[in-house]
Amino acid sequence: MQRQRIELAPAYVLHARPFGDTSLLLEIFTASHGRVGLIAKGARAPKSRKRVLLQMLQPLFVSWRDSGELGTLTAVESAAAAVSLSGEPLFCAWYANELLLKLCTRHQPHPLLFAAYAQLLLRLANDAEAALRTFERVLLDELGYGLELPESLLPAETYHYLPSQGFRPAAHSDDAEDCYGGAALMALRDDALSEADHY
Repeated sequence: MQRQRIELAPAYVLHARPFGDTSLLLEIFTASHGRVGLIAKGARAPKSRKRVLLQMLQPLFVSWRDSGELGTLTAVESAAAAVSLSGEPLFCAWYANELLLKLCTRHQPHPLLFAAYAQLLLRLANDAEAALRTFERVLLDELGYGLELPESLLPAETYHYLPSQGFRPAAHSDDAEDCYGGAALMALRDDALSEADHY
């Protein structure tokens, strides 16, 4: 199989685990190649520069040789300062990483989702709930399961969701737990979630 060389692709580390004595097995997320599995040889060696950079929340430029299911990391550079998160925002970042690992197949490009992930990390510290809902909406859209949020929604109306029909005005017989306020749905549609009563 012919090996393809990828140079300085924007990327984030989603997951890393030890591989052999001094290496790492990485799952990275890139704009142009989607999720990619890489072996980072020697990355766990005490004096390795790669060890410092190959961290979650660190925007990177990554180069590798691709030869099938697993590629080999050849170079890594910092693209910007790492995002600093703790507490709930950090748990939200881990959750987003798990979604990407479980739902995105390898080597399937998702440039819009990559941009949404980068925005998520920047927004989590200020409003984790709104940032996460926006990211989830883009993720569902990219995977083909997006919600149809029509322009006809009314802010004061309450809506019930039916898989076969989408959102329709709620009836008195509908379970209140399965109903959603029009203002919240409009905010989700317009990427304007910012107030607690929208969740």
